[in-house]
Formats: sequence, C-alpha cells, structure tokens
Amino acid sequence: LSQLMMDLAYSAVFFKNREIATEVMLLYERLEELEERLYLHLFAASRGKIMKKLISVIDLVESSKTVATAARNLSELVIEGKELHPVIKHALQDSDEVVGRCTVSKKSQLNNKTIGEVRIRSTTGSDVIAIRRGSEHEGKKWIFDPQKNTMIYQDDILICIGPSASCNKLRELAETV
Repeated sequence: LSQLMMDLAYSAVFFKNREIATEVMLLYERLEELEERLYLHLFAASRGKIMKKLISVIDLVESSKTVATAARNLSELVIEGKELHPVIKHALQDSDEVVGRCTVSKKSQLNNKTIGEVRIRSTTGSDVIAIRRGSEHEGKKWIFDPQKNTMIYQDDILICIGPSASCNKLRELAETV
C-alpha cells in the first residue's frame, strides 16, 4: 500500500493532479487503520511469547509508514498548490523510473482486453498504477492499483511507472491507430 501511495504521489506531482493527491491522503488514512489493527493482533499474539520474534514485523510496519508519510507529504504539496523547488523537480525527472500517461485509442491492441491478457508488465516493462475512466459528461472514475483482471477500454487514461523506454512502449501500444 505504501509503494502504491508513493507511485501515486509522484504521479500527482508530475501531472499536478489534486484528485490523485487526494487519493493518496485517503490511502494514508487506510494505512493508519491497518497499522492499528496489525499492532492489536501483534500484541494479542505476543502473550507468553518472545517479543524479539515480532520486532521484525514491527520494523516492517514502521518502514512502510515512513514511505507512506513521504507520499502523503508530496501529495499535500499538490493539494495546497505549492511548487516543488527546481532542484527537486530535476532530481525526480532524472530518476531511473518515470511516470507516464497515455490514452487508449479505439484501434489499440489494449482496447477491450484485461491487463493480464495483454501482459503489460512483461510486454512493456512498465506497471499501470492507475486508470482514469469516463468522460466529462459521464463523470470520471479512478481505478487505483489495477489488477491483471482489470479491463482496459477506449479512452481510458493509463498512468504507468517504469523506465522511460518502457513507458514509451506502453504509450505506443495504447495510442497506435
């Protein structure tokens, strides 16, 4: 969940998209609820057992929370309409992974197929982390963290993450007419 949040936060920053940033904030609340439930289970399970065995699980939770907090902080910048410092923008643009965006055309080989059917990850090397579906007239719907059985339709906007060449390959598949 924290990795998805970070990917979405980068997307929100790159595209200056408050809707995606707001979703990160909602996911942060969900992560906090999960964290609380996990700690309750850990403490219940620790009765009569050696706590050292549970420390690694607690460390994992704390690491995930650190990543989630960073994602939340990035998203807050977008929601508040603040600009990133040019040095930070440049560093994000120079990273090994980029965030891409493409629209599925009517004749695309992705149209009316599932993510699993077209094997996006193995075919392109990029991951679709979100899909915006719908139009101004119908209302827009976001699908975050789509799974292999998620359908792709004409006019869907795919948000992907991966190496630049991989995102470009997905764009070519989506926009080919």
